[in-house]
Amino acid sequence: MSVDLSPAQRSIVEAGDGHYLVIAAAGSGKTRVLTERVRHLLETRKIRSRILALTFTNKAAGEMRERLQAIPELSERTFIGTIHSFCQTIIETHGSAIGYSRMPAILEREADRMAMLEQVFLQSAELGSYLRQRANPKERRKFLYEVLEMISLCKRDIRKYEAIQSGEWESQEEAQVFMEYQRHLASQGVIDFDDILLLAYRILSERSAIAAIFHRTYRHMFVDDAQDLNPVQYALFRALGEKADSTLLVGDPNQAIYGFNGSSEGFMLEEFPKDFPVETVELRENFRSSKAVIAAANALYPDSIANPNAARDGELEILSCRHEDAEAQWVTEKITALLRTGKHPDIEGLIDPSRIAVLARNRYVFTSLQEKLTKQGIDFHLKLPGGGAALESDFGRAFDMGIRILVNPKNQLHLDELGKRLGVTRPQTQPTEDPMATLEKLCRTVAAARRQVADILFDAWNSLHADVNHFSNVLDSLDETVSEWDCTEDGQSEAKLLALSDLSFLRTVWRTYSQRSGRDNRSLAQFRNQMATGEIVPNVEGKGLTLATVHAVKGLEFDIVFLIGLVEGCFPDYRAVKIGEAALAEEKNDVFVAVTRSKRLLYLTWPQSKFMPWDLDHRAIQHRSRFLEAIENGLPILSTTPASLVAAEDPAPYPRK
Repeated sequence: MSVDLSPAQRSIVEAGDGHYLVIAAAGSGKTRVLTERVRHLLETRKIRSRILALTFTNKAAGEMRERLQAIPELSERTFIGTIHSFCQTIIETHGSAIGYSRMPAILEREADRMAMLEQVFLQSAELGSYLRQRANPKERRKFLYEVLEMISLCKRDIRKYEAIQSGEWESQEEAQVFMEYQRHLASQGVIDFDDILLLAYRILSERSAIAAIFHRTYRHMFVDDAQDLNPVQYALFRALGEKADSTLLVGDPNQAIYGFNGSSEGFMLEEFPKDFPVETVELRENFRSSKAVIAAANALYPDSIANPNAARDGELEILSCRHEDAEAQWVTEKITALLRTGKHPDIEGLIDPSRIAVLARNRYVFTSLQEKLTKQGIDFHLKLPGGGAALESDFGRAFDMGIRILVNPKNQLHLDELGKRLGVTRPQTQPTEDPMATLEKLCRTVAAARRQVADILFDAWNSLHADVNHFSNVLDSLDETVSEWDCTEDGQSEAKLLALSDLSFLRTVWRTYSQRSGRDNRSLAQFRNQMATGEIVPNVEGKGLTLATVHAVKGLEFDIVFLIGLVEGCFPDYRAVKIGEAALAEEKNDVFVAVTRSKRLLYLTWPQSKFMPWDLDHRAIQHRSRFLEAIENGLPILSTTPASLVAAEDPAPYPRK
């Protein structure tokens, strides 16, 4: 094997058949191990069955495919993708076994699910009182959100789902809402995001003949980031892997940060060894981070990472600032200095903004920093957690609404939204079995001022309805039309730029889809659902440095990381403090993940006081995060200490707004 591997890595890559649990510390090369294991099975052992490699992000799956792209017929010999995309293929091919004659449209947006749930309450005489009691829009939204979370929880946990189905759920009102919500989804011809895994599990568990097909097809199974498995995901893994020649779970319990989604490292550490004869291997050597970063990580979890390979000292600075404005000012000045110098002895090549990230527990922490970065002229982008496509223009969103209706003629929800975006003020258009007839009727009701846009969109939808392979030509035509828009009125230039950007984005998404699907196998429904799961959505990085919450950068790495707002109530989050031990343990993992996103330089800051939303006249005293205190107290005292501890006052006084 030409790739350099450590003895521990090689033992996993070249292992024979069996079931393996790999505890992989941050920076220990788990992606390399996974990809080289696939290569070994295909090229050295020349296995005949397919390999199933499941990830939690499209980025991770794309990275694996890229590293293995030289292997002939890779897509025919493997499935490398997210667990949601794999389950989508199960429903597409075998959904009829549980009553789905075709793949339903996926309702991926939270706003759409909330609208569906609201309709459930409004249309029920028994349930309507729950909304009437909450006339305040904010209270109503909070209530609907909590109910939606309950529904999601029941879909992520097979035992809870079965309890509702069997009538054993302790709250009859909750069970009724759940069942009514599912019926309402079915009446609209859609499923929500959580249904993807649930329906796939039902197919495998209720239809043994179909399960047998997958058992014969996939004799070797891998799961990346296995610490993030939730109950339904582990149930799927167990159902698929129970007759496999080999299975491999790779994960790090110290990076388990999705407990709010029902995830738990317990499935990897406890359930897997109980259900399979497992051999456990540890990968603790870090091949990525500097000594300073590893020291901070080990201060949180002693001896979690071994560092014999760390060639760079790196930097670790811990700073106490008088208030949040001073904290933001220091970070801005430090970034400015790094970019002005452009070099650091521990960083290879030129330092540019793309190599820097500022992380926090919650987005609101960035408010002061965004103002100062803008004033300083430093480009930045706020990275959001991954997901499906997000179109930004009214034109792009209206085009997408029409596609959703072509895919699903029952779609009253998006038909109503399309009408609003086109400025329709007449009574609602009702769906029909013929989506083009429905769209034509809607477009006829559009006011004269928007009729031209409606006609342009209608022609585009008509062309796609005739043949999905017209998509590129449709985008060319729309691009040409939008480019000729008159932008003499206020706001029209921005609307034009956003529309052109959306069309360019859709072109990239279509190109990815068409490269993966043969011309005769393409469908508008499949294309739209793969957009919904993010399977074909490009991992577009924003311009400049990255501002992100910890959950948005899982799996990413940067040369320079700032972690700000390290105070009690913010990090750890006040809700975790209130809940107690389990939630605080996950908050600690959040800090560990944030720290290990850095490859070289790490800066940890906290404000001694800050304004609170309910009192903008007086700053509240803050207390240093318990996790920051743990890092300070746990850092080793070395003769050549890689970490420089700085308890800084304000770099300069900064006036309150």
